[in-house]
Amino acid sequence: MTQAANIQRKHHQPELRPLGPESNTWRDFGSYRFHLMLPQAFVLQSAHPVIDAAVSKEKKYKLDPWGRAKGSTKLLWPVVYSRPDKAIEMGHRLRELHREIKGTDKDGNRYHALDPEAYSWVHITGFDATLRMYEYFGTRLSREQREAMFGEWKQMGALLGIHEKHIPQTQDEYWKHFDYIIEQRLEWGDVLDDLMDPGFYAAYPRPEELKKLPMPIFRLLMKAMGWFMHKITIATLPETFRRRFDVRFSKTDQRLFRLFAWSVRTFYPLVPERLQYIPLAWRAIQDSRRHPDAYELDAYEPDAYEPDGNERDEGDLSLAASS
Repeated sequence: MTQAANIQRKHHQPELRPLGPESNTWRDFGSYRFHLMLPQAFVLQSAHPVIDAAVSKEKKYKLDPWGRAKGSTKLLWPVVYSRPDKAIEMGHRLRELHREIKGTDKDGNRYHALDPEAYSWVHITGFDATLRMYEYFGTRLSREQREAMFGEWKQMGALLGIHEKHIPQTQDEYWKHFDYIIEQRLEWGDVLDDLMDPGFYAAYPRPEELKKLPMPIFRLLMKAMGWFMHKITIATLPETFRRRFDVRFSKTDQRLFRLFAWSVRTFYPLVPERLQYIPLAWRAIQDSRRHPDAYELDAYEPDAYEPDGNERDEGDLSLAASS
């Protein structure tokens, strides 16, 4: 029995299906274009009180942002960019790592990263981010394309260990839930005080890879990049969020963002394909082209599984942002 089949057997998930190289998710998730949407997604995620409590405990996003980014890439992106067995294994590993993220917040409330609403909210922000990535930086999607992407989003949720009862099953349900969380459940906490500070990115520590770069030059570069990233974050946040928390998005900011979005739509397709993807994703794309048989999902059939009736349904345990 394969390791993937063992995972499915243990968690009563007989129909986990990895996303293959022909999926929309492979085309988008590892692209630098999608990475433009990640800062706003982290803001949305961190506004959930459970995630705020978990992330603010060690403040890796502030004290070790480069290490946190590398860690997230190594953990989450292989759930997509791996051969089938490895993809299932990585989804299981990511969920298991969240079991140890728990504690008590500053108000004395207990929290756990596998809280169903919080864990699923992290994944829920991804579908919205993908659609608005196309709205801002790509081409208009057809109804059929949106439906296909929604199906893949649910498929990804299953790989992350999110039970279907904890994520919307139709797009109508999705947008109702998405708006409900923003309007009723999100709060402006300590993490958002940091993330939405105009000087947040400018204060990033110098990474080890740039230790030879003089600090004054690094600070100057980070000041320019920080201003840019702050503006991009605000511009790409959902309008409902900006309105709820009174986030200022001036007419000048809107004009600058429209110009930037136009430049991405115009020039990004002209960039060589290998430079459109993060290295981890590009290596997987190359591997899938060299060894297509290894990614054939039709040929991938986990061992048959019949529940013995003694296993606990862990579907209630659902993805919170790593701290």
